[in-house]
Amino acid sequence: MRYVLTLILALLALPAAAQQIDFSPQPTEDCIANQRLPGATADALCIGEAARACFTAIPNASDTEIAMCMGLEAEYWHQRMRTAYDRMLALSEAADAAFFETVETDAVRFSLVADLEQMQAQWEDWREIRCAVEAVMRRGLPHRMSAAASCTMRRTGEQALFLERAVKFMEMQQ
Repeated sequence: MRYVLTLILALLALPAAAQQIDFSPQPTEDCIANQRLPGATADALCIGEAARACFTAIPNASDTEIAMCMGLEAEYWHQRMRTAYDRMLALSEAADAAFFETVETDAVRFSLVADLEQMQAQWEDWREIRCAVEAVMRRGLPHRMSAAASCTMRRTGEQALFLERAVKFMEMQQ
């Protein structure tokens, strides 16, 4: 089941591969930059803006083309997530090293690095299952591909934003 979503997204790339999809993350980035509401929830409202701009620019966009646009935005969020995760991992290693030199080490045996790695691995499994369920709920319907792509895009965007906020928090602690 883990690779169900990957397979669905790969299959929908085949018919649309011949058609050029014009995608830019700029609408999502502009939305985030122009948010007037405070906090992460406001930024999360911007997930999907670039995909929407992408598929609305395609006359009579098919479900496959809509899913392709969402897949491209999901990849954008995936890159942001990986960048934030890598930075968070480095910050966690430094924080663990500093903490393990304190007297509290014996009382608190947790490792931020281990917990971060476990959280990310379990999150990836959860996202795969969650989005596979969203697609399977719509089996036989024409929009199952865009439902899976939307789920992947939104969950990946939310995780990217979470990790970016965690990085900012950890950097303020230094």
